[in-house]
Amino acid sequence: MTHKLALAATFALGAAFAPLSAAYADSTEMARNAKVSLTQAVQAAEAKSGGKATEVEFEDDNGGRWEVKALSAGGDKLVEYYVDPNSGQVTGEEEQTFEKYFTMLKPEAFQKATTQLAAAVAAAETKASGKAVSAEVERDGEVVSYEIDVATADGVKEVRVDANGMAKMD
Repeated sequence: MTHKLALAATFALGAAFAPLSAAYADSTEMARNAKVSLTQAVQAAEAKSGGKATEVEFEDDNGGRWEVKALSAGGDKLVEYYVDPNSGQVTGEEEQTFEKYFTMLKPEAFQKATTQLAAAVAAAETKASGKAVSAEVERDGEVVSYEIDVATADGVKEVRVDANGMAKMD
């Protein structure tokens, strides 16, 4: 009886997570096929904000869009920009909670980073031979580093890029 219960629980958990993995796969495929690349979405958001992008991912809601978080040039405001994956136009924005986002990484460290997000994405795409589908800034000691998911022929690979632009696959 216990074996059947465990089997039923395993099946139920698998069924519960199947939509999540399917949604991730759909989102990844949509990002891979988007006319506007992750780097182009970052450039559009940075042009709109006048600052630097800290994170970008593709969301499949509303027909799909790039969501790019950017820190203002003054380092005092964090805004998420919505970028159309077909035209590259910024279609909306939403101010983010600044304090929660930068609890581990100081905005000054991010702004002084030798390598910025767009360059880190290029290094990751070269290293993994694919197309970036998400990227985010992280803390590595007192400096920034980046974690970038790259869609390849073999699936999605995680690539870390350090503050000097050196990429390595995890």
